Amino acid sequence: MVAIGRDGVRRIGFNAPGGPGLELEVLARGELCRRDEASLGEPHRTEFHQLMLVDAGQTWHEVDFVEHRLGPATVLWVRPGQVQRFGPPVTGEMVLFTHGVPASSSSELALPLGDVRGGPVWHPEVDAYAGIREMARQLRLEADCPSSSADATRRHLLSVLLLRIARTTTAGPASGDADGIAARFAAEVERDFARTHRVADYADRLGYSVRTLTRASTAATGLSAREVLDDRIALEAKRLLAYTDLAASAVGRRLGFSEPTNFGKFFLRRTGLTPAAFRRTLTH
Repeated sequence: MVAIGRDGVRRIGFNAPGGPGLELEVLARGELCRRDEASLGEPHRTEFHQLMLVDAGQTWHEVDFVEHRLGPATVLWVRPGQVQRFGPPVTGEMVLFTHGVPASSSSELALPLGDVRGGPVWHPEVDAYAGIREMARQLRLEADCPSSSADATRRHLLSVLLLRIARTTTAGPASGDADGIAARFAAEVERDFARTHRVADYADRLGYSVRTLTRASTAATGLSAREVLDDRIALEAKRLLAYTDLAASAVGRRLGFSEPTNFGKFFLRRTGLTPAAFRRTLTH
């Protein structure tokens, strides 16, 4: 399903089985392309998580202005809301799923789900990739199962799959967010970054001091709470400037800036460019 979102960016859905519980679909990469190859090659965003497991071939995949090169035994994880473009087809499998995944409240799983560590590409060692691939195969077998226990089974299998991906040696440093504070902060920012730009508001909502929130964020991401919030606002500004025809002033209003000049100063401080200059870089 292809639609134009309120922000003007194309949105693509997926064919999750009906019924209650986790929305999940496992399919071959080629099958996804056959559904709407033209749309996948254009900038678009989704409201679900998307894992691509590359078995063979070489391609690229653009996620939020960064082009990632993908080859055999590569895992790509695109989170809800990220703007992406697909490159040439490769042999592999896709695992598409909505929020509400974890079978437990594991903070180890909450962190990669919240994407507070950055990069979406993993290059597991051969044995690790084989294990990830086997979990995807098991998920495919369970995806359409109508039994009463199927939803719990799918959640557990998917949780194990994501944990295996998150612990691969090339996935980055271990989390310093044992209490899950940074992950919860990231989730709140994702929900409300266009409504409030004050770290204190998020701290109050979560029941922590600004200092505690900053300490947890820095331990988990290397960025202060202020930087995490500002980076998220700047990223959305880039998306809207790049993929819509909205005027810079309209982009600023959409992101919670009361005055165009305030948005312009913020964007310049975060990117080194004015909104107009940033748009010009996309035409070269």
